[in-house]
Amino acid sequence: MSAATDTTESQLAGDRFLAKLARMLHEAGTPAHRLEGLVTSCADRLGLKVCVFSLPTSINIGIGEEGAQRVMTFRVDPGSPKLAMLEEAYKVADRVARGELDAAGGITALDRARARIRPPTALVNCAGYALFSAGAAVFLGGSWADMAAALPVGFVVGGSIALSVGRRERELLAEFAAAAIGTIIAAFVAHLFQNAGLESSPAIVSLAGLVTLLPGLSLATAMSELSTRNLASGSARLIGAITTLVVVGMGAAIGDRLAVWMNLPQHTAFVVPTSQVAEITPRLVCALLAISMGLVIAFQARPRRAPIVVLSCVVGWLAIRTGRQWLGADVAPVIAAAAIGITGNIYARVRRRPTLAIVLPGLALLLPGSIGFRGMQGIIASDTVAGLNTAIGAMIVAASIAAGLLIANAVLPSPRHV
Repeated sequence: MSAATDTTESQLAGDRFLAKLARMLHEAGTPAHRLEGLVTSCADRLGLKVCVFSLPTSINIGIGEEGAQRVMTFRVDPGSPKLAMLEEAYKVADRVARGELDAAGGITALDRARARIRPPTALVNCAGYALFSAGAAVFLGGSWADMAAALPVGFVVGGSIALSVGRRERELLAEFAAAAIGTIIAAFVAHLFQNAGLESSPAIVSLAGLVTLLPGLSLATAMSELSTRNLASGSARLIGAITTLVVVGMGAAIGDRLAVWMNLPQHTAFVVPTSQVAEITPRLVCALLAISMGLVIAFQARPRRAPIVVLSCVVGWLAIRTGRQWLGADVAPVIAAAAIGITGNIYARVRRRPTLAIVLPGLALLLPGSIGFRGMQGIIASDTVAGLNTAIGAMIVAASIAAGLLIANAVLPSPRHV
């Protein structure tokens, strides 16, 4: 009887650990194929036969032999990248997968890890939005004035998102409201700059301010999941990203109409540049640092990991610059994603840290979401053909990124699933 009781307690501990690990990885923004792989590795080490099925809004874990499984299903919200949480979850999972911790020890370690995580305050989050927007303005072809003008726009957009937290009704309209308010503020700030004699483009400032709302990373993740045969998760994430693009596009369109009604500069047609800034200038260095610091905050990384995020952004920029110069703009995203993926896998092998700590910030720099945003605006403005062409271009960029990551994993596989 005692042996049976011990076995039952061991099974329950294993079940609880796998559920806690899966939820924590999902909250940290881990793609389905990596989440399922790491949970399966831990289950194998614990002597459990497991079947994991992860979706953006739910996780299903079946434990045991087919026909006699214990099934756990729980609802989750689509996770945004949280690098500190990802690192903590990975360290515990790695210790369990190597046999250093049993299931009970893993549960305790996960609870302690979660207690150590301190998310940034709302004010700090707004600063992160502002820094990322300022850096993005340069990569969208902007000047020093555009970079400065994008700072308050990004801050206001971050504040709009922060005010929606805690109320489900407001959260569902967060991107729409933030896009409308951000577009109006962008026109107002550009108007102030122009009156002060500073040349500023309302279109660049608006797009840079709204870029944090765009699901570029979600598009790339969706394509990555589809390419690894996680069709249900990839399809759901792809539809979610497209929906977000439409919502943000509608919000920006309404904000633009209100700006015109207020006699502010209109958001004119703007085409995303086909080439990034090629020369290393003080403005480019400032933009890279601003984007990196913004990502440290937005992705909730530990401050001491800031150099890693900067490294990832620099590798991404150097790779896409080299790819454009030598192989053309069409192939550049593949080269950049492959370089970022290989760098992340090297980091994972040397430091025993998650590959995504390098991959996620680097991919965020490629900005496929901004191209899709222009496509949605074209469709809303009844320029359907041009809008669809641009939106399809965003899909191609996202697919190219997924292909680059597959190449990286084939050339130099990660030591673990994360």
